[in-house]
Amino acid sequence: MVSVPDSIVNKLEEAYNVKNVNAVKNVFNLVNRKNFIFGNGIYSFQGQGPHFPRRIFIFNEGLLFIFENEGAYNPKGVLEEFVQNIDMLGLTNEQVVKYSKAISNYLEQEEGVSYGAEIKYEQ
Repeated sequence: MVSVPDSIVNKLEEAYNVKNVNAVKNVFNLVNRKNFIFGNGIYSFQGQGPHFPRRIFIFNEGLLFIFENEGAYNPKGVLEEFVQNIDMLGLTNEQVVKYSKAISNYLEQEEGVSYGAEIKYEQ
């Protein structure tokens, strides 16, 4: 997992709108899973526990963008968010190509994963 700066830790934790999810414990570089040094890139993160869907974010030149949509539930939304934020993040053509491929791989891995959403609790 990638060691994330403190300035970003809280933002990842808040992304799930639930306290103490420990999302920072599950951050991985989507372009190179063996790269554990935080820097410009696209990353996945996930709260501790099986019911937290894996999400993604991009960090580029001090700018952070956390995707609202989750690949398991709304792949089209993930793609729309990426396209809408390319200019805001100042991504180069090379980054756009690399990140597009990483997002495609992420969406393929998330396809069909429910994270327990189909489980209904009796009241």
